[in-house]
Amino acid sequence: MSKDGLIKTGITGLDDILLGGIPRTNVVLLQGVTGSGKTLMGLEVIYHGIVQYNEPGIIVVFETNPNKLVRDAAAFGWNLEELQEQKKLQIVFTTPQVFRHELRSTDSLLLETANEIGAQRIFVDGIGLLNRDLGGNAPERAGFREMLQQLFESLDRENLTAIMSLEVGSAPNSMATVEMTDFLADTVIQLGRNRKGRRIQRSLEVLKSRGQDYETGEHTMHITEGQGVQIFRRVQAPSRAGSKQPTSSTMRSVIGVDAVDTLIGGGIFDGSTTMVVGISGVGKTVLGTQILREGVLKQKTKGLLVSLDEHPAQIIRNAQTLGLNLEEQVADGTIQILFESPQELDVDAHYARIIKLIEEHDIKRMVIDGMTSYSTAIGELAVYRDFVHAIVAYSKQRLMTSFFNYENPEFLGVSSYMPDFPLSSIVDNLILMSLVEINNSLHRCISVVKSRGSKHSFDTREFVIGQGGISLVPLERNLLPPVPLQAYSSLLSRAPTRFSGSKRINGAAAVQDKE
Repeated sequence: MSKDGLIKTGITGLDDILLGGIPRTNVVLLQGVTGSGKTLMGLEVIYHGIVQYNEPGIIVVFETNPNKLVRDAAAFGWNLEELQEQKKLQIVFTTPQVFRHELRSTDSLLLETANEIGAQRIFVDGIGLLNRDLGGNAPERAGFREMLQQLFESLDRENLTAIMSLEVGSAPNSMATVEMTDFLADTVIQLGRNRKGRRIQRSLEVLKSRGQDYETGEHTMHITEGQGVQIFRRVQAPSRAGSKQPTSSTMRSVIGVDAVDTLIGGGIFDGSTTMVVGISGVGKTVLGTQILREGVLKQKTKGLLVSLDEHPAQIIRNAQTLGLNLEEQVADGTIQILFESPQELDVDAHYARIIKLIEEHDIKRMVIDGMTSYSTAIGELAVYRDFVHAIVAYSKQRLMTSFFNYENPEFLGVSSYMPDFPLSSIVDNLILMSLVEINNSLHRCISVVKSRGSKHSFDTREFVIGQGGISLVPLERNLLPPVPLQAYSSLLSRAPTRFSGSKRINGAAAVQDKE
């Protein structure tokens, strides 16, 4: 138990949602439809209470065979049999009628058992069953309410923190049971199980919790084999931790990629965010790989590459062909790669994994490769926006320099940087990588569209991808053929126009167009 009177559930992510845990002796109601995870969560709270916090517990079941309960718990690595042998756990298999009688008895065997093992937590699975055979008339409902009050008062006198599960149905009697129990319980947690496309999505929401603040809204819930319940805070929730940290820096650092440093003014502010926009195949992933490696090699900063498009083995192989030994940095832990399939991406869980990697490895540079895949995987534009805003805000709080690669659907010419929503307005720097068609060949070119607080170049420069990654084509390369890009205007349009007459560009004579 913590110093502020909160007991920890031990469930991954749930104590964070509850801002530390549950007030001791609170009656906690876990309500939801069949299959939402109520029984599993109740078992896990009791198990962690015993194993992690030395708080013995009691489990009361009405319909579930205790042997099956023990078997199912073992699948998650919880040895309930051993805990019973150690007199730290007691599983009570009874009927609603006997349980109601126990509540009215002055010498309750249940409470006597709790005293014998020093129980501090109790889980009652299926509290609604106590009202099932009472009928639906008003006097009987009043009797159920009185019985609940008596139960809650008895548990409070024994200093027990109670967790109770309640099946939510559509029958009138079931709805009345939910209303009464919700009102009397101190903490009400709603568990959801909904179909999203062809997959099942679980959720958790704290509806109320007396005596404490908590994270509001619907959060993501996973049930993981061998581990149990995991709760992932919704990305839209305002950040509480780190809100007092600085969100800007006056320190500049070179990116380490000459092609970008040349155009962006020699470096960018620490903690800034940069959007790299370009068509598929133009070199965004190569640039991201270079940025992370240069951070490790020149500035000793650890990096993280997040991708929904390419598997780590493929990213490492492609980098190797360009002489970028990414495998070495991955092996020594200076660069982390997080890959998740976009097919069943859960944005809350994905965001939590990113944050965990950043904090565990003290990441200072991050590249998210394939922002377009997020919009497709998430599906909901509002959630996609929330995810991006959360990542940007978190990056700034940690003064972590971040780069987001966005695939523009335009092949030749740019009519919009990001058709999904104006993400370009919330980042500090915007780099455009594009293809230009001149005569019968394609040329790669790069431009810095904006760089807040920097005196950057507005020139569009040609670059090539070769050994070592990306490098600019020298301005003085002025041979025929080919004609350098400096001899053309409107490079970002669908039809670049070649200068006519004599022009001088940066001191070098441009090729004269003979018409």
